[in-house]
Amino acid sequence: MLDMEGEPSGATDVRLDYIPRSDYVDPAFHKLEVERLWPHVWQIACREEEIPNPGDYVNYEIVEDSILVIRGEDGAIRAFHNVCPHRGRRLRDDARGKVSVLRCNYHAWRFNLEGRLIDRPNPEDWKGCPGVEHDEDIGLADVKVGAWGGMVWINMDPDCEPLEEFLAPLPEKLDAFEFEHCRLAAYWTIKVPVNWKVVLEAFVEAYHVTGTHPQMLKYGHGPAPSPPEDLAGLRKHSTHTTTKTHGPPANSPYAGADARTLMHGVFDELNKTLKALYMEPAMEAARKLLSEVPQGADVATVRAQNWQFHKEAIINSGARWPERLRPEDLWGTAWQIFPNSSVLPAVDGALWYRMRPDGDDANACTFDIWVLGRYAPGKEPRVQQEIFPSPAHFKGKSPFLEQDFENLVAVQKGMRSRAWKGARPSPVQEVTVSNLHRVLHQHLFGNE
Repeated sequence: MLDMEGEPSGATDVRLDYIPRSDYVDPAFHKLEVERLWPHVWQIACREEEIPNPGDYVNYEIVEDSILVIRGEDGAIRAFHNVCPHRGRRLRDDARGKVSVLRCNYHAWRFNLEGRLIDRPNPEDWKGCPGVEHDEDIGLADVKVGAWGGMVWINMDPDCEPLEEFLAPLPEKLDAFEFEHCRLAAYWTIKVPVNWKVVLEAFVEAYHVTGTHPQMLKYGHGPAPSPPEDLAGLRKHSTHTTTKTHGPPANSPYAGADARTLMHGVFDELNKTLKALYMEPAMEAARKLLSEVPQGADVATVRAQNWQFHKEAIINSGARWPERLRPEDLWGTAWQIFPNSSVLPAVDGALWYRMRPDGDDANACTFDIWVLGRYAPGKEPRVQQEIFPSPAHFKGKSPFLEQDFENLVAVQKGMRSRAWKGARPSPVQEVTVSNLHRVLHQHLFGNE
């Protein structure tokens, strides 16, 4: 629904406990995102390791824009709009590949890896035409590019703030994890028939654990508060804290279990069902807890010993140990990076999500999942991107994530009900969700 100014009604009404319905289902809201968000914000295009050699490129698509991210002969990474300045044909139609030059298949105009025109048939035809008379006057439209966390970031706005300023203070909080030295353990892409924000919001709060991941309750894990003060200093980004441990309930098979057994149980559960974050080094450490730490050891002792075992496992594997990493760096469960990504850092690597509209469809999105691990040089797994046309096709890859997927389509359908007026997030445990919309409204409407 539009107001008298032609903008989505309720556009200024985001509160900690309220998000307007229009944010999710109003076509006019999606149109504003296309015009005022995606062309002006830093976003992840790919991982650096996807383009290791000169000529390697990834074609990043966001709504109607296509951006070629390519490594040059000099090793530098550049980004260009994927369009020939001659007659507008896309230069590359594929998602990734390797080239020595960028050639337009329509009229054979050729550009080098730095985006400069190096050849075109009959250049004399343009004699006297301003801006196209000389080859050196013509080039591909470049896009701002930066790197952080092993990711390549792009921004289509030539006047955008530097990437370092946009991300601040996240590098200060997360650089100790050395994501840039991690490597892909899996790369999954799922087409999901829901709005991109619905998907993102499922992965930036822990309030859903009780309803969506009830198996975690037997270990005493449950929702944890993320009060507004957790956002202090994070500007446009947000985080939520690690789930509280209340102790296993009386009917749990872990009732009365000591700290060693509980930690091993949680690690084993997530290793088998999430298939990320808790990888072989974590399991090696958890097994040593049971065999080498005395039964009944207190929680502080178990945690300290697990950290040491975990460090030894990674070093003994030949992988790089992040020397600046400390146990207290693990206090944040997930960090939402505005607008459309979220990273869960771990000792063993990370789980990184990116959501974006699927083409110009507000009711569909592309959901990318990078599973990162730490490996000895030369021991990295050979990973190819796996693409799934729906969440149903993802079945068997990560049972834990499949529980999250079960909600998404039902949420999108429910939001379209005439009875639903808007989201009512917890002002304590879901401030990450309302913060996303607060910052989004700033971009779309100039709200403070």
